[in-house]
Formats: sequence, C-alpha cells, structure tokens
Amino acid sequence: MNIVKVILLSFLGLLGLSSTAYSQEVTVRLGPDQFAINQLWTITITVQNERLRNYSNFPEIQGLVKRGTSSSSSTNYVNGKMSSSQSIIQNYQATSEGSVVVPDFDITINNQSFSVKGKSITVTAPAQQRRSNFQDPFQDFFQQKAPSEFIEVEADAFLALTTDKNEIYLGEGITTTLAFYVAASNRADMKFYDLGTQITEIIKKIKPENSWEENFNIDNINGEPIKIKGVQYTQYKIYQATYFPLNLEPINFPSVGLKLIKYNQVKNPSFFRQESSRRLRNLLQ
Repeated sequence: MNIVKVILLSFLGLLGLSSTAYSQEVTVRLGPDQFAINQLWTITITVQNERLRNYSNFPEIQGLVKRGTSSSSSTNYVNGKMSSSQSIIQNYQATSEGSVVVPDFDITINNQSFSVKGKSITVTAPAQQRRSNFQDPFQDFFQQKAPSEFIEVEADAFLALTTDKNEIYLGEGITTTLAFYVAASNRADMKFYDLGTQITEIIKKIKPENSWEENFNIDNINGEPIKIKGVQYTQYKIYQATYFPLNLEPINFPSVGLKLIKYNQVKNPSFFRQESSRRLRNLLQ
C-alpha cells in the first residue's frame, strides 16, 4: 500500500486566483448509432469550469446492461485563464444483436435538471479483436492431433502502482501510474484478459476520495523499455492520472491485482508445431 502525505501551504489563498475563469457549461453526450455486441456503448456527462458535485442515476435501457462508470478531467490555460473539464462516463453492454431504443430521459447534474433526447441504435455482430502485445500470433496456425504434455513457464513480470512523490502540498498534484512490467528475460507467453472491465474496477479501488482527478486517458497500451535496478524491462502503462487532494488527509493507495492469461508450453514441441495451454493468473502488486 502506498501512502502520500498532504501538507498545507501558508500561501494557499493563491490557489483560488484561477477559479473565476469561465462560466459553467454542462453537456450530455450519447454514444454512437452503431456498435458491436462485444464493445461498450456510453453516455457521457461533461461539466466545464465547475466541479461535477453530484448527478442522478443514468437511465435504465431495455436491451443494455450497465457495466460500471469511469471518469476523466482536464485543465487548460488560455491567455493566462484556466478552463477545466470533468466527465463521468456510464458504460453499457448489449444483451443481444439488433435494434435498441434509447428513450428520452431526464438527468440532474449539479442540482440542475436536463432533458436528453433519445435515439435508436444498432447492435452488430462481434467486432474482430486486435491481438494484444502478449498473444502468440501462431497459436492457431498449427493443429496438434495427438494430446501433448504441457509444462509451466514461470512469468518474470509484475504489476506496480507508483507515484511521482511521497509528500505533496495541498493543491499540488500527484501523478499515479499503474503499469505492468515484463523482464527482457521473460519466456512465459501471456496476454491481457478483459482489460477494460478490470481497469474500471481497479480505478474504483485506487481513486482517492475528496481528490480532483486529471485522467491521462490511455487508449493504446504500448510497451516502452525501462531499466529497474539495472534490469531491463518493458513497461506497459495501463492507467495514469494526476490527483489534486482537497484536504489534508493522507492518500492511501491499496494493493490491486490484474488477471492475465498465461500459456503453458508443450513439453516436446516438434519443429513445425507449437502448442499452448491457457491458464488464468492473477498477478498482484
């Protein structure tokens, strides 16, 4: 568990100078008119130049099931003035292919009621999933007729939640990174498993209460070389955000886990044939 200490600055009043930048603007954006059944459809609330203090429940939609929420925020400076944006995204999963009607609905945001016009959306067949960085591209190419004996190869990898500081002032940001590290010496074959759902649950656990979040919104997970205590690793950043505490309470980051699919290798592979056996593993920090 990581703990970050928050300290009060004597000139804290200076932090309030940029709060009178622009007027509040609220938008509610519906997801696309068409999406695949193995993808998520979303409704997004965005508040500009004011904190998203409260909001009512997102609508229940026949044919869609709620699959958790995520959040993001950003801050921009134009001509010395600050413009901020904070969003809450409700994820939905379709139960079947076909047409789904999103009805008109009302939603309350920061104690103000908004009417949103619905629409009809189409759920299509599953979209082809891109292979992750850990998937063996040849695993389905060769076929083995006779059963084989598999051996387990230990993974030389770990998951870590890190911060750029251990002590900050009230109003100062702390950048938090959740990343998966694979050693150059690793010989185990792995790939990510249901990563979108796992990230949503992990964010719920690690996001500090009473903190303003600026999410880096990592869309593509790409490996970057990095050295840790002289050992070469590939770092895969899964989630990264900067948190700005709103009080003097210490920030406690709990331990979290990440499930991956790890492949066992065939004991005596032929020259033209390779096999693997899947096993779901939980890699803890």
